[in-house]
Amino acid sequence: MTPEHILVARAQRGDTEAFAQIYDQNVDAIYRYVRLRVPTNEEAEDITEDVFLRAWEKLGSYRPKRPFRNWLYRIAQHRIIDVHRRQPQSPASLDALADLEMSPADSSPDPLQRALVGQDIQDLQQALATLKPDEQAVLTLRFTENMNFQDIGNILKKSAGACRILQHRALKKLARQLTATGEVNA
Repeated sequence: MTPEHILVARAQRGDTEAFAQIYDQNVDAIYRYVRLRVPTNEEAEDITEDVFLRAWEKLGSYRPKRPFRNWLYRIAQHRIIDVHRRQPQSPASLDALADLEMSPADSSPDPLQRALVGQDIQDLQQALATLKPDEQAVLTLRFTENMNFQDIGNILKKSAGACRILQHRALKKLARQLTATGEVNA
């Protein structure tokens, strides 16, 4: 049994300290995943909190066939879909991308350089908003969480091959959108 499965088993028996450890180990990854898919920090915080509340409530239904974190991502995915159903105009957001992983070049004091980086993020955000929720999920899990296709498939209830195809199509759509945006901005 892995340390994760031991913690989960303890939490399933009502050990709140074990669940607190699970929370600490997973909250940043789940928040990051949610934040890249919803428009505001506040909404991402609310959904992340709800993911862990639902996980606690449904802990008895978790079966350790797959990693616990994947189960949390699946809960998050369902919550994100619920939000998009209630607010269909709400685009996916990459505003947090700059906060999550800024390179030293991005924090340049040169105003022109900062403006160009800001425009690139805005263009990427707009292009990402044109993708279907599953396409957004595949790209987010693959490129920000560095997940393999098998784990992504487990979260999205799709085969690894279907996730590869989704990624391929999503990247092609993004390329078309970004090329079109580049032509408009040029």
